Amino acid sequence: MIDSAKCLNQAIKESDEYKDYVQALDKVRNNKELYDAMNSFRRKNFELQSYEDGINRYQEIYGLALEYENVLRHPLVNGFLVAEQMLSRKMTVMYEEIAEGLELDYSYME
Repeated sequence: MIDSAKCLNQAIKESDEYKDYVQALDKVRNNKELYDAMNSFRRKNFELQSYEDGINRYQEIYGLALEYENVLRHPLVNGFLVAEQMLSRKMTVMYEEIAEGLELDYSYME
């Protein structure tokens, strides 16, 4: 099973989505100020979306997007965020395929 995981890891690294992600990340990293601003947005956005209190945070997320509008409109940041989203979607599909048909007991978490 470990050998299969290593092959899957290599296949991911060779995928267009991963290559696009790495290339876009490298471009943003070359501009430290832009990279720091982008990560500040990503961190705050993640925090807002991670709350599990049942409150719809649409207004807060919208406000955050307005606050970081100049950063988000930058072509390098936009390119990275699109590449990140495409890779994340691909990884989600892969995780779902890996878990398909597996019966795991999570009842202890209730």
